[in-house]
Amino acid sequence: MRNRSNVTYDCIGKAVAVRFSRAYPVVLLARTPESFSETVKEINAAGGKAIGIAVDVSDVQSVDAAFESIKTQLPDHKLAVAVYNVGGNLKLAPFLELTVENWDASLAGNS
Repeated sequence: MRNRSNVTYDCIGKAVAVRFSRAYPVVLLARTPESFSETVKEINAAGGKAIGIAVDVSDVQSVDAAFESIKTQLPDHKLAVAVYNVGGNLKLAPFLELTVENWDASLAGNS
């Protein structure tokens, strides 16, 4: 395990990303790069592998483009875990089995 003691935790999403970065590359998705850029820098500086992608999770095409970008940037890795750190009412199911309707219902909780 690599030492991550120089990475600070100021939110749940960041703490989860940093913890998983000890064993896996992590991808941080958010509406704007400002939401993930510092965490990506800190994880990479501490010896982990992190990338950030701006995405609108309420737009199917934006999500599809984000996953294509992940495949391009991390071609030799499979999805190990997905942490959905927004909203509520998300159906409990394997991540890749969630439908657009499941996502819409969850995102409605954010409005």
